[in-house]
Amino acid sequence: MLLIARKNLFSERLRLFISVGGVALAVLLISLLLSLYRGWEEKVGGFVENSNVEVWIASEGAQDFLAAASLLPTEGDDAVRAQGYLNGNKSIESWSPMIVRSMEGVRVVKLSPTKERVGKKMDIHFIGFDTTTRLGGPIEVIEGSDTPGDGEVIIDQALSKRYGIQVRDVLRAGGRDWKVVGKSKGGDFVVTQTVFVNHQQAQEALGMTGITTFYVLGLKPDADPAKLKEDLQILSSQIVLHTREEFAASTRERALSDVLPILFVVLALSFIVGLAVAGLTIYTATIEKSREFGILKAVGFRNSYLYRLVFEQSAVTALLGFLVGIGLTLLVGPFASDVVPQFVLFTRWQDVLVVAGLTVGMALIAGYIPVRRLAAIDPVSVFKG
Repeated sequence: MLLIARKNLFSERLRLFISVGGVALAVLLISLLLSLYRGWEEKVGGFVENSNVEVWIASEGAQDFLAAASLLPTEGDDAVRAQGYLNGNKSIESWSPMIVRSMEGVRVVKLSPTKERVGKKMDIHFIGFDTTTRLGGPIEVIEGSDTPGDGEVIIDQALSKRYGIQVRDVLRAGGRDWKVVGKSKGGDFVVTQTVFVNHQQAQEALGMTGITTFYVLGLKPDADPAKLKEDLQILSSQIVLHTREEFAASTRERALSDVLPILFVVLALSFIVGLAVAGLTIYTATIEKSREFGILKAVGFRNSYLYRLVFEQSAVTALLGFLVGIGLTLLVGPFASDVVPQFVLFTRWQDVLVVAGLTVGMALIAGYIPVRRLAAIDPVSVFKG
C-alpha cells in the first residue's frame, strides 16, 4: 500500500514539491519561533539564575531584575538596623548592596583633545556591585580585568559583538566616560546588556549616595533560602525578598509575557499555511485519481483500504516536509544569529517532538479533507460513458 501511495505522490513532481514545501515552511516557522522563544527565555533569566546571589532584598513592589524598581537606604537608622541583622544572621555567608539601573550608553572615540566621534546608542543595564564580596558581579570574565577600579567598567561580550566596543575603549554612560577594562559573558538580556562598575562609583555617577537598589545575599551551604526569606520578611513590611529561582522566573515573565500572545498567533498561522497547502494538493491529487479509486472500489477494495492509502500519502508528504523544515532550522539558525544578534535560538529536543506532533496533526487533517470526497465515489459511475 505504501508503494501505491508513494507512486501516486511522485507521479506529479511539481505538486509534490509544492506540498512538501508548504509543510516545510510551516515546520520552519514553527521551529524557529519555538527556538527563538527558548533562546530569549534562557537569556532573559540567565543572569539572575547563574549569579552567586541566592536571595534578593528589594523595596516593596519590586518584582524583577529588568525594571529594578527598588530603592533601599545604605545610611541612617533603618539601614544600620538592617545591616546589623544581616551581619548577625547565621545563615548568611555574605551580603552587599547592589545598584541596577537601565540607561543608554555610547562608545566614544577620542580623535583629539577637542574632537571625538560618538557611536550608536546602546541600551545597557548599569550594575554597581561590591568588588569585595563580588555578589551580583560578572558571571564569568573572559578578557581583561575582573575588577573595575575608579572610572572603569566591565562590559558583556554581547554588547561588544553588537556595537563593536572593546577592551580599552571608552563608554559614556551615567554622565561619565568610563574605560572598558574587561569583558564578561552571561549578562545578555537580548534587548539590553550588563555593564559592571564598583558600587561606590555607581552611587557617585547616579547621584545615589546613601541609596542602593538591592541588598543581595550569599548563603552558607546548609542554609534554606525559603526559610531565610520567611525570617527576613519579619524585619520590615516595606521590603520584599526573592529567592534566586523566584527572581529569575519573574524577570522572564516580565520580559516574555507580552510576546507569548503574538507567538501563539504566528504559530497558529504557520500551522494553517502548512495544512492548507498539504490539504489542497492531496485533495487535488485524489480528485484526479477518482477513476482509479472508483475501479479499486468496483473490484472489491473497501473504503478503509482507500482511506489508508490517502492517509499514507499525507503522512509521506508530512514526513518529507518535517525533515526539510527541521534541517533548514538547524542550517539557517546560526547564520541568522550572526546577522541579527537579537535572533537568539535554542533548540531543545522536546520542542522538536512538539513540532513533530504538530506535523502529524497536520498530516491527519490534510488526509481527512479528501477522504470525505473519496467516500462519495460511486464505483458504477466509472464505467459509464
